Amino acid sequence: MLGVLVFCHLTALGGVISGMNNSTGVLNKVNGKRLPINWPRIEKNIGFQMCLRKCEAMSYCLSINFNRVLLECELNDRKKNDTNDLVDDGNYFYTEIVRTDHSNLCGEEFCNNISTCITMPGNKNVCIETDCSQSAPGIPNGKIVQRTYSPDIVTYRCYGFIQTTCCPPGGKWTSLDYQCEWQTTRLVGSNVSFEGRVEVYLNGFWGTVCDDEFEMADANVVCSSLGYPGALQVLPSAAFGNGSGQILMDNVACLSSEISILECDYVDFNSQNCGHYEDVGVICEH
Repeated sequence: MLGVLVFCHLTALGGVISGMNNSTGVLNKVNGKRLPINWPRIEKNIGFQMCLRKCEAMSYCLSINFNRVLLECELNDRKKNDTNDLVDDGNYFYTEIVRTDHSNLCGEEFCNNISTCITMPGNKNVCIETDCSQSAPGIPNGKIVQRTYSPDIVTYRCYGFIQTTCCPPGGKWTSLDYQCEWQTTRLVGSNVSFEGRVEVYLNGFWGTVCDDEFEMADANVVCSSLGYPGALQVLPSAAFGNGSGQILMDNVACLSSEISILECDYVDFNSQNCGHYEDVGVICEH
């Protein structure tokens, strides 16, 4: 069972903005008017200032219609002009956004300092609203298992433990009280670091891994846990020499999502039937 370490204390994300950032500006709010748009993006149950913030964070948004009765925010990809003028509607405010800073290119968009560029499925880059202007902290050997941007929260998995850190609006990331810095896997028996006999640290001892049913999915977990992009080859039959001590793992079965081979299913040294002539080795991408 995964342990859980949580360091976030989330407060209500109100929508109050004390001033505009230096990359965008706002024209005067027009009461009782809206811009007729056939298919605007609509955000429900938010205040006017948060509606304004969302528009600022999305580079396609040029104006907003805000319904003050239903608390609905319409994010428009255009402004009023001679052919598309405002219409009367007592329930609405209309406001335009003025953008002057195009310093953060994100695909075909420009992100400002309250949005961040992320890669969506299909390798499409888009700007997503974020509550924190700082970059998320990293954990050596840790793996991000969940990421949200509003609120700004990162959840890491670190050798079986879950840790969450967050950044409140206008604040800084909460501190991380531990790091994934201990080593549980190593490659030995070669004069280069990217290949060797697989050895793991388990129950206070270093030992080897049997080659029975050891496949590329298992090798990929080994290599990625050591900082390599993946594995190139599995080398069975003690290709890097016979190890010593205990054979700690047999019949390893990884799913490729693990951050350590110790998270994979395996048969432990009390049940395995291997000899050191079956010690497995890998060659990692480098």
